[in-house]
Amino acid sequence: MNIAEVLAHPTMKAADPVVRAGAELVNTRDIRWVHSSEVLDIGLLLRGGELLLTGGEALASAPDEKQKQYVRELAARNVAALAIETCSDLDGIPASIIETAETENVILIELRAVVPFVVIAESINSAFVSDSVAMLQKAEELSHTIAVDLAAGAELRDILGVIAAELSASVSLLVPGTFSRDLVDIADPSSAGEAVSDPIEVEIPLRGIVAAALQIEIADPGEEAYVRTVGERVADVLGLALLQQRPPSLSDIAGVQLIRAVANNERGAPLADLCASAGIEPTAPLVLIAARSTEPNRLRGKFEHTLAGLVPRSVFYATPGELIGLVVLSDSGRRAKRRELITELELSLVAGDGTVCVGPLVSGAAAGYRSLTQAEAALKVAPVTANRAVVVDSDDYLVDRMLSEHLGIETKQELMDELLQELIEHDARRGTSLMDTLETWLISGCNTTASARALFLERQSMHNRLQKTFSLIGGDPRGTGRVGSLFVALRVYRQATGTRTRN
Repeated sequence: MNIAEVLAHPTMKAADPVVRAGAELVNTRDIRWVHSSEVLDIGLLLRGGELLLTGGEALASAPDEKQKQYVRELAARNVAALAIETCSDLDGIPASIIETAETENVILIELRAVVPFVVIAESINSAFVSDSVAMLQKAEELSHTIAVDLAAGAELRDILGVIAAELSASVSLLVPGTFSRDLVDIADPSSAGEAVSDPIEVEIPLRGIVAAALQIEIADPGEEAYVRTVGERVADVLGLALLQQRPPSLSDIAGVQLIRAVANNERGAPLADLCASAGIEPTAPLVLIAARSTEPNRLRGKFEHTLAGLVPRSVFYATPGELIGLVVLSDSGRRAKRRELITELELSLVAGDGTVCVGPLVSGAAAGYRSLTQAEAALKVAPVTANRAVVVDSDDYLVDRMLSEHLGIETKQELMDELLQELIEHDARRGTSLMDTLETWLISGCNTTASARALFLERQSMHNRLQKTFSLIGGDPRGTGRVGSLFVALRVYRQATGTRTRN
């Protein structure tokens, strides 16, 4: 039930409601429960998705900043909407509360007539309970249907087809190590419209470990609750089907669990046990891969194929919009192997695959968290081109990563002022691009010919630009310690201004 439907409910209509903020959200935002409270510090006790009813007395006596904080805390807890009953002490909702609600995307409703909150809550919550029971019954019926089909010898593809038809959705079953395209894009022909941004994913347990994931793409966000209920009810049947027809190996299952443990920065015996089960030496050299992609599971299949035979072991884990990989490298020539890995990934990508970053080389799974977080940090500062697949080497952005992690805003500003102030002011005043000229020259190893080629300039034009640049930064930096300092200052400038580096 969305907010618009709740507002049309007879018990709510009796309260003469009017939306004061977030009116554009009332038709799309769902609520799962109605709750009432006069406590201003209620935020931490809420789970999200509630319609919160409150009287005006407590808010009327609270300071202006406390009123704003109250709304912000509700927004942080993902409360669906806030309904305030105005009264003699609160003649209308204060403008500061309305403005805060608009800023925080909180639907704010004024109740201009007095109706006992218990009447509203009981009536609407009863409807929620009835809907939930009906939803569970439908989900149980579907679960029973596919269980019967499985017993009669139905294939996994057939079972997924039944689920897709019931939900009018696209359904995928994602199994570690057994990626199969015939299990992807099983869609009911009657489904229409584009899928919502994030597919719904339900874990499929097998022998106490997550063995696969059921991923469902729907076009109507209002169906999300039912789809999740169905997913949870059919998970056991799908797990049984996997055992019969496509059983993932213990090593594959443990590999996925290992990636999740590394991403959560887990250490000690549990991590070592997962390494043993996944067939990975706990101290083996490895890199973590982070990728942003609209189709992470297709990317996973591509990477698994690319790395087969190239590295001793690789495991990938896909979530909506993201792919995480753990790649073990050979002990000998590990740096060269990492470079070869990056090259092969570059060759395997095509337009639209997304942006991929290979993290720093580390020794052992216990250090994998650092490789993953540094890969993610490099993704934030690396150049991204629309509709073009990019493989990023985190080593190329070591300086950027360190600056982001260790330098505050004031220190960055001081560093820019110290080394680049006149150059920055000249570019701003004249509309020139001497900052780009200096950066390209430094990246080329102070090679004037190479930097002229990179900027599509004649060598003499490049020389003239450099002379002007040198006059604004205190002279030619070659042969001094300022080459490295200027490079760092340029990276600081890129971060501070939100522009991308030319690297």
